[in-house]
Amino acid sequence: MNRTRIALQQFITAFIAILCVGTAPSALAKAAYADEEQMIERAEVIAIVNVTRVEKAETKGAHWTYSEIANATVEQTLKGTLPQSVKLYGGEDFICAQVHFAVGRYIVFLRRDGDLLVGCNSHLSVRPIKDKQAEWYVAGEHMTLSWQPLDAVLKRIKNPAVKLKAK
Repeated sequence: MNRTRIALQQFITAFIAILCVGTAPSALAKAAYADEEQMIERAEVIAIVNVTRVEKAETKGAHWTYSEIANATVEQTLKGTLPQSVKLYGGEDFICAQVHFAVGRYIVFLRRDGDLLVGCNSHLSVRPIKDKQAEWYVAGEHMTLSWQPLDAVLKRIKNPAVKLKAK
């Protein structure tokens, strides 16, 4: 009888522990990605840039440490101000939300981490441009991207209220 009581107490203790662990919120941080409107609104700077070189680095910002520096020339600024040549920082040490750069042409959505220009929406902050197309959010869908005419994408960025129908 004593053994049964001890076994029941152990079972109840283990069951309560499992319930507590199973219902507790995760202590691990996860990236939250902004949608099109939020990204446009939150960005301090939006620009079309041409990344000419990407270098390895170990640069400490106010919040993260960055392992990449992208050297870029600014073609057009859509929001905020930038000099003609900029350094953009990526490869954040927050593994769930990193920006990685490659040589090429992009629409970038930036914020400042201390004195550093960094992406404001993880990898979605750097939207590639090829010819006259840009990879952008599909209208009416939350996080789906597709190649769309650059002029139409720029119109949506400049006037977020403009919603073009998905094809």
